[in-house]
Amino acid sequence: MSEVSEEDRHTLSIQIANQVINIANTRLEEGLDPIDISAGIRHAAANFSAFAVANSDKPEEVDPAFFAEEFVQMYAYYLEKHMESVKPQSGLDALINQVKDEN
Repeated sequence: MSEVSEEDRHTLSIQIANQVINIANTRLEEGLDPIDISAGIRHAAANFSAFAVANSDKPEEVDPAFFAEEFVQMYAYYLEKHMESVKPQSGLDALINQVKDEN
C-alpha cells in the first residue's frame, strides 16, 4: 500500500468537509437553526475524532489539545472569510444591487 501525501490528505479532508457542509446546507433549507446545525457538526466531529484516536497507531494525536488547537485555527480562518462576505455595502453598492434586484 502506497503512502498518502499530505497534499492528498488535505484534499480528501476538504472533500469530506464539503460533503458535511452540503448536509448542513440541506438542513438549513429545511428551516433548522444554523446554531443547532453547528452544534450537531461539532458533536459528530468530536465523536468521530475520538473513534479515530481510539483506533489509531499515532499516539501523538491522542491529546485533545491537538484537535482543539486545530479547530480554533480553522474557525478563525473561516470566520474571517464569512465576515468579509457580509460587510456592509457602500451607498453606491446598495443602490446598484437594488437596481439589479428590480430588473
